[in-house]
Amino acid sequence: MSFIRVNEVGGDSLERVNKLLHNIPGGVYKAAFSALRRAGDTAKTSAGQFAAAEYTINKGEFMRRVHSKTHITGGAGGVMGMSISFSGTVLPLLAFNTTYSRDGTVQTQVKRNGGAATLQHAFVARIFGPTAVFERVGAPRFPVEQKFGPSTGHMMRNEEVIEKMDETIRDTYEKRVEHEILRVLNGWGG
Repeated sequence: MSFIRVNEVGGDSLERVNKLLHNIPGGVYKAAFSALRRAGDTAKTSAGQFAAAEYTINKGEFMRRVHSKTHITGGAGGVMGMSISFSGTVLPLLAFNTTYSRDGTVQTQVKRNGGAATLQHAFVARIFGPTAVFERVGAPRFPVEQKFGPSTGHMMRNEEVIEKMDETIRDTYEKRVEHEILRVLNGWGG
């Protein structure tokens, strides 16, 4: 499981929220919570794009296999925190840039900035399930073990991915908080 935590978001805008909504009971909390929730949702939606930029996985494949949860905490004085957790099982090597030929050569590339590696003793077959990359464990035909790439949670631990997620959360929060202030002042949305 991988966590992304945002420590400080919108210091200036939080002061503005406090000034404008200090007379409305719960207004500061409503506006900040809604803006932070929207920022988290935007970042979770963009997670597949950020992972696909660093790894050779398809964005859609990443999104199908990832499990994410957002947890927003509110404290005294309008101080809020948010954490997004990502988890998932390891992905089969064929989900990444893996090619195989009729002569038995298997090449794979998991990270975009790395080169393709040839797997010397690997083969592609359909054994008890979908087609996958396997390698023999010993001298006889069986047992064999399936080869896997990283999990979706592991991909979200990449420094570049974390940086892009953090930037997306901050940008979305700054854009969204003005709208949320207007909603609370006008009494929209309960």
